[in-house]
Amino acid sequence: MNSGVGVLARDFRVRVLNLSESGCLIESPRRIEVGLVGRLWLQFDSEQYDDDVHVVRCEAVEGAVTGYHVGLRFVWRPRYVGSIRHAVANRLTSQITGARARVM
Repeated sequence: MNSGVGVLARDFRVRVLNLSESGCLIESPRRIEVGLVGRLWLQFDSEQYDDDVHVVRCEAVEGAVTGYHVGLRFVWRPRYVGSIRHAVANRLTSQITGARARVM
């Protein structure tokens, strides 16, 4: 039997609270395991941006029934035009913060 590589994906919506060239803080309706590696997609108007991310912290929002603040660090790879890091470098941060996003 050959061993292979598989992908298990969970796709859900989150809200961007803070954004920088090294990572971001999101608000998620679900707990996300620290150490998880995934992909973050941001949709702003008609533009979509994405980057690979590493979950570095996840804390329940105090007073919320369900809600978590999740710290994401961008996984290093060369920046490209559609990357979130490229959008941040081009000063689109104020437009993207608060935008709806998806994590997978």
